[in-house]
Amino acid sequence: MSLTDIIQLLQRLEVLIIIAAAIVVVLTIAVALRKRRGNGKRLSVSEKELDSIKVVSGLEEAVKEEPAPPEEHAEGLSDEEISKLETRVIESLMIRGALRPLPIPGSKEGGHYPELAGVSEKDAQRVIRGLIEKGLVIEAEREFSAVACPICGSCIQVAFISCKNCGSFRIEEMRYYRHICGYIGPESSFKTKLGLICPNCGGTENIETYHKKYRCPDCGAEFEEPNIAFRCGSCGSLYDEQTMEIKPFKRIESSREMLAEYEKVSSAINKQIELLKQMGYDIERPASLVGESGVVHKFDAAAKRGDEIIAVVSSFGEPLTQVLVRLGVARSDLKLSRIILVTSDRPTTTERKFARSLGIEIVEAT
Repeated sequence: MSLTDIIQLLQRLEVLIIIAAAIVVVLTIAVALRKRRGNGKRLSVSEKELDSIKVVSGLEEAVKEEPAPPEEHAEGLSDEEISKLETRVIESLMIRGALRPLPIPGSKEGGHYPELAGVSEKDAQRVIRGLIEKGLVIEAEREFSAVACPICGSCIQVAFISCKNCGSFRIEEMRYYRHICGYIGPESSFKTKLGLICPNCGGTENIETYHKKYRCPDCGAEFEEPNIAFRCGSCGSLYDEQTMEIKPFKRIESSREMLAEYEKVSSAINKQIELLKQMGYDIERPASLVGESGVVHKFDAAAKRGDEIIAVVSSFGEPLTQVLVRLGVARSDLKLSRIILVTSDRPTTTERKFARSLGIEIVEAT
C-alpha cells in the first residue's frame, strides 16, 4: 500500500469518527428530549385517564360545584418511627391475636386499623408490608370493601342515579303500597292530606311498601334499577360502577410460632447491641446506610467506632443462603468491618463457612 493510500484511509477514518461522534450527540439530545416529554406526559396522565373513564352523559352539567383542592402530602415517617410502629403492631397481635380494620364513613381512606390510629394510611400499609416481607404477619380474610376513586383512590364520593335509556338525572322514584285488605296500588292512590289511607277499604293501619321502581320524566322509561355514577370528593373525577375501584380491607394475623420467633430474635438483637455498647461503639437503631453504589441498605442497628462500622441485622423466614448473599453484597458496597446476622434458624456447616468467607457472623437466637 502506497503512502497516498494510507493517507486517504486515515482521512476516511477521521470522517467516520466525526460522523460517529455526531450520532452520539444526536442520540443523547433525543434521549433528553424524550425524558422531558415523558415527564410532561406523566403530568397529564390523570386527564387522559379521566377522559377514558365511562361517565354517564350529562353528569358534568348536573354537578356544578368545584372539585376539592388537592391535599398537601405530609412527609412520611422515619425508619425509626416505622420500627416503633412495627413493635406496636407485634405487641397488639400478642394481646389480641389479629388486627381488624374498621370502616370510617366519610373518610378518604375508607377504613383503618384502630391499633394504628393517628398514622396515615400510606405509613400504616408500609408497616404492614414490612412485617409481611419479614414473615411475621399474614393478610387473612377480607373484613369489608369500600368504593374508591380510580384516579386518586379516595373513598369520599357523592352517588347519583340516572336513566338507563337517555342518561337523564331527573329520575323519579315510584312506590307501590299494599294494605292488609289485599289492595296494591301506587303511592298516589294511598296518599292524602291525613296521611296514607287505603283507597279500597279506608284503613290506615298495616300499610307497607310492596314494591318500588324508577321512572324518567324525560323519555318516559321505567326500570327496576337505575344507573349509579359517582363524583370523587377529593379530586373531582367522575366514574361509574364499571370503572370504580374496589378497595379491600383485610384482617392481619400472626401465629404463635411467628411471635415466639420474633421475641427470641429481638432478645438476641438487644443482647448483641448491649455487647457492642460495652465495647465503646455508638449505636444507631435502626440504621439506613448508603453504599458506594448509591443503594440504601437497612439494618436493625449499626455500631460505629471511628471509621469502623458493624451492622446488626435479623432474619425471619427467608432462606439463610439468600440472606447471606444479599448481606455479602451490602458489606462490599458499604465497606463494613463485619455484619452480625441474628437468626432463629440453625445454619448448616456449609452456610457457616460461606458466612465467614463474606465477613458475616451468624448468631443463633436461643
